[in-house]
Amino acid sequence: MFHQPDPEVLVVGAGPVGLVAALLLKQFGVNVEIIDTHERTTQHSYALAIHPRTLRILDEVGLSAGLVAAGRKLTKVAYYEGPERRAEIDYSVLSTPHPYLLIVRQSLLERAVEQALHAAKLKVLWGHRLQSLALDGPIRAEVAKLDQVATGYPMARTEQLVVRTDTLRPAYVIGADGYDSAVRRMAGIEMADHGCGQMFSVYEIEATGELPAEVRVILDPDVTSVYWPLEEGRCRWGFQIPDASTHEPSMERLAQFIAARAPWFSARSTRIYWSTLAVFEWRLAQTLGRDGVWLAGDAAHQAAPVGVHSLNSGLIEARELSARISQIKRSTGSPSLPQECAAATYDQWQRLLGAGRAVRALPGATPWVRAAAARIVTCIPASGEDLEPLLAQIGLTAAP
Repeated sequence: MFHQPDPEVLVVGAGPVGLVAALLLKQFGVNVEIIDTHERTTQHSYALAIHPRTLRILDEVGLSAGLVAAGRKLTKVAYYEGPERRAEIDYSVLSTPHPYLLIVRQSLLERAVEQALHAAKLKVLWGHRLQSLALDGPIRAEVAKLDQVATGYPMARTEQLVVRTDTLRPAYVIGADGYDSAVRRMAGIEMADHGCGQMFSVYEIEATGELPAEVRVILDPDVTSVYWPLEEGRCRWGFQIPDASTHEPSMERLAQFIAARAPWFSARSTRIYWSTLAVFEWRLAQTLGRDGVWLAGDAAHQAAPVGVHSLNSGLIEARELSARISQIKRSTGSPSLPQECAAATYDQWQRLLGAGRAVRALPGATPWVRAAAARIVTCIPASGEDLEPLLAQIGLTAAP
């Protein structure tokens, strides 16, 4: 099932974070295997915006040009309260090769990375599950190969059966296996809640008329909503709701949401082609790694979707962990490098989730921006060195 000798790094989870981690490790000359319980990449997803900082990471692996050609560049994010436009940020002022948000579906990103892995002669081992993880000494990871069989009569169904198991002894494991991470649980790492979860009623629609070419975040007193322009004639809405009973995948309910929260939207909705009820927790792992096991993406942290932070942070974490592990394997870096990376990521997420230093208003901030500052910073699709110049445009800072 596996190449010999044992991989130096086992990546668990073939979503975008795991795929990028595996590709980077391969390019850095590290022997890596990547496994996933499922049989293929996702066909639909919540994440669809790539931050400028993340695009710089994708430059390094040769993926950004193709994604930019397939996606849509947006330079503005506007903040509304009902019908009132309260603030806006402009990405075109950033000193970066990519001064914009890139709107591209997660499924396209995953396919692009998988194609790059194929070109690098690294195959994703789909249908493989992490069965156990022992950390009492050198890491031992038991991996099962799964097969789907049809069972049941008279109603047919499929079940996954274990057809073979192997024990691997990698030097490191990267857990990029999502919010219900098996790696996290097997490593004994607990998740801590950082506030109440948020529930969103999500609609992707076709519409005729004017579809604003910018992201619009609506911060009403008790709920958050967001509008994303997609391909020509299409857009996505996300409406925060108090309970599941409020969600209904109908044109009538969509019209009610738009009328109540976005009266400025003048386009005519013609068809809902996808709708879902989504729950997003505000959670952070108590540590992002131990004993050679490191977490990235949703396995490590979860937040509301408006700022698209979990995906973008996860891709950056994949890059940083991969670079540090490769330095250690080449004997050019300290064994503490992954821990330093995890600690820095942990601090950033504490700030984002409100457990650390809060965003502050500058003298030029409007009263509305001052009042909404904490909510605004969680809804800005940006991070790292790009964040301060964007916040400064509306009179905010996250600097000490």
